[in-house]
Amino acid sequence: MNAQRTIAFTMISLECATFGVLSETLFFPFSIIVLAALSYVPLLRYPFSRRQVFWTTSMLAILFMAKYMMYQHEFGLDRLAIRTPLAYAAAQFVITVQLRQMFDRHFDRFLPNSFPLFGIVAYILIGDILVYGSKGRYYQVLVFGYILLTGMFYQWGHPVRKPVKPEKKRWSVYVFRSGIFVVICLMGWLTATGLDRYERELDQLYYRLIEPRAGGLTSRAGFSTISRLGSLSKQFDAGAEQIKLRVQSTDEPGYFRGRAFVQFFNSEWHSEIGNHNAAIIAVPPAGVQASVPQDGTWFQIGQAQSSNWIEYQVWSEEAGHIFAPLNTPLVYAVAHSVQYDSQDILTSRSMESGFPYSLYFPRRQLPHRPEPEPALKRLLQLPYNISPEIQKLSHEVFAGCHTPAAKIERVQAYFQNGYEYELGISIPPGVDPITYFLLEKPKAHCEYFASGTALLLRLAGVPCRYVTGYVVRERNHYDQYWVARNRHAHAWVEAWDPERGWVTVESTPSAGQPEYYAPSGTRQYWESFIGQFARLKTALQQGQWTLALAEAQLPLMLLVLGVVLWFVLRWVFYFILKIVQERAAFKKYPVHIQELHLLLAQMDRLLAKQKLVRKPGETLMQFSRRIQNQAVSQWYETYARSRFMAENESATVLVIQLRQQLQECRGQKKL
Repeated sequence: MNAQRTIAFTMISLECATFGVLSETLFFPFSIIVLAALSYVPLLRYPFSRRQVFWTTSMLAILFMAKYMMYQHEFGLDRLAIRTPLAYAAAQFVITVQLRQMFDRHFDRFLPNSFPLFGIVAYILIGDILVYGSKGRYYQVLVFGYILLTGMFYQWGHPVRKPVKPEKKRWSVYVFRSGIFVVICLMGWLTATGLDRYERELDQLYYRLIEPRAGGLTSRAGFSTISRLGSLSKQFDAGAEQIKLRVQSTDEPGYFRGRAFVQFFNSEWHSEIGNHNAAIIAVPPAGVQASVPQDGTWFQIGQAQSSNWIEYQVWSEEAGHIFAPLNTPLVYAVAHSVQYDSQDILTSRSMESGFPYSLYFPRRQLPHRPEPEPALKRLLQLPYNISPEIQKLSHEVFAGCHTPAAKIERVQAYFQNGYEYELGISIPPGVDPITYFLLEKPKAHCEYFASGTALLLRLAGVPCRYVTGYVVRERNHYDQYWVARNRHAHAWVEAWDPERGWVTVESTPSAGQPEYYAPSGTRQYWESFIGQFARLKTALQQGQWTLALAEAQLPLMLLVLGVVLWFVLRWVFYFILKIVQERAAFKKYPVHIQELHLLLAQMDRLLAKQKLVRKPGETLMQFSRRIQNQAVSQWYETYARSRFMAENESATVLVIQLRQQLQECRGQKKL
């Protein structure tokens, strides 16, 4: 039994054990171990050619990518890293490639040197999950064991040398080998420890490599618990056209809140910490006509008494965030719990990735619930170092305004009429950004307008909060879904009016408010296809076959058209290639031979009209004997004798004679 193959079997078994421990699945790792054991049977090995290796690997990649797209693995106990489902699908692909190498007959004696390297890649991908306690130790021990086996793999991975006369080995040889073994052990332990200790940094690096345009985790800074002035504008730099929300609704969604902030200091907005669990209800309130998945849960946040509801079905790319309009009372999600903070911002730590959530909003505004005084006082807090000039500006702006409604209307008009919008702002060094913006009136973006509005309203005694989210106004004309892109990220203010409750305050000039325009028709069609594929995947995961069939019509049609187009293009390519090759070969003949070929083709077409066609393998002389017309029969006999004549004057005369006889045959009605 080959020692190196046994080491390789142990290595792939360790990879499968690691995969099974961290993903808590048994079918895939157990199947790989069983198949790897079967590779010991020589009859089951196959001599893969280079072309077969390429196509086999390509098909495996396509299958695992389709598996990832159609059914992402469910990780229940551990906290996910950024791209764990994709990383685990890639790990399955890499392990399968290793398995193919074990069944390659070209590697009967020694497996390729790439085998352990594939295993290292698999371990890096498998480690893309945050583990705690004993699982972390298991991972370190398994990585350590794999590194040791890698050294042994390469030690046995060379041909056996011819026996030589034994020599007495010096003690230095044993010291050297012992040192190599110690170095391998040390590298294995450092690798295992490093993957565990610096896992988060490696994960962010991996995220930047696979999605460089997204700029890593910072692209979500505007929706984290801290929002620094300028952080939301990074959404525009991280691929302005990238879709973040898809909303199905008969009504325009408008402002969808992502995070609300209370305190402002050092050019940063801070949200309050502390969540409350939304109440779970068994059935929806009266009047709700829901078209929702079967495996979800109903959550109620506020008063939900209405006979007419607006339904928003939302497909979000922001995991854990539930973007929703202001005062949304009812949520349906595939989740165990939904949380809301003091400003009614909705989140869910348990919401299933890839599934939509539904929001239900009363079409007629319900009476607002009163806000407690301590909560409103927190929304009047001001930075301790606020400039007296800003206080003076507040008095000037709100001069003559005595009600919150009048102050809200005044501050909107003040910014929209007196300031200009521009994405980006230049702040002189050593100057407070918001003070510079309010007093010098430079061109700025929505974060500065919203922050300035909030400070002026608080100085005027109006409780308010700074809000970030998306303005959903663009509609796809093909599937009728509303979409929000990175460029639709926005900041605004919500102010408290005792008469109306919470009011959305939009102070950004119209040039800076998210646009209504949609991209080109081709892009809309492609985005519609991507959205329909996501809904098809969800329907298949839930076992809703009727819905899956309805959603699969466009993808199936495009798939069929793609296959047909592929075969048509392939046929056209080979047809043109054949014509080009025939013409190239034809031009190699002498001139009189080329003319003879053309005359023969013309005569064959002429006889084909009379249903006289040469049989496969039939010579010209044999064919001429079947022709009743003496002139045509003699023409074929003459052609057969002149086919191999040298190029001379007699050959030219014979070509002219055959051409004249062909013209005469064309004049005859029946041959």
